[in-house]
This record gives sequence, C-alpha cells and structure tokens, in this order.
Amino acid sequence: MSKDIHFNLKSITAKGRKILPLVAKHASFIAVLVVLIVYLFVVWKISQLAGAEPSAAEDSAATAAIPKVDENAIKQIEALEQSNTEIHSLFDSARKNPFQE
Repeated sequence: MSKDIHFNLKSITAKGRKILPLVAKHASFIAVLVVLIVYLFVVWKISQLAGAEPSAAEDSAATAAIPKVDENAIKQIEALEQSNTEIHSLFDSARKNPFQE
C-alpha cells in the first residue's frame, strides 16, 4: 500500500514539473483572472444584499425601537416656558437656531 502512494506521489510531482513552466509563463494572467473572479463575486454579493428585504421580525423590531415622549413632561415644559420670560426667550432662540450653543 505504501508503495502505491509513493509511486503516485512521484507521478504527481513529475506532472507538476511539466506544468510548472507553463503556469509560471502565464502567472500574471492567472493572478488577474483570480482577482477578477473575486471582484465579480463581491459585486454580485453586494447587489444581492442591496436588494434584500428585511424579514417581518426585523421590521417589527425596528418599529418597536421608536422612543415615546411623555405627554406630562411636554405639558410641564410648556407651563414652565409660559411662566418664566427668561426661559421663554431661551426656547425661542433655540427654535430659531438649534445648532447654536
């Protein structure tokens, strides 16, 4: 059994030595071909993922993450704004330019 493996290994190495000059001659073409195949696979995968629709579980999880605003807090802030003129001007300026510090 070990002799069969030994002979097969010798025949494989002999065939490999015959093919090696041909492969070395066209190594740059083979490398470009491999890169092109990888690039095409990546583009195909991106287009496949771009067109994918979310599942029902993912869709319901996204809608459940919307924060809810407490109505009592809104009423307290509005009452505070109406009672104090300094805070009223502060809210008013924040509404006009929300990015000003």
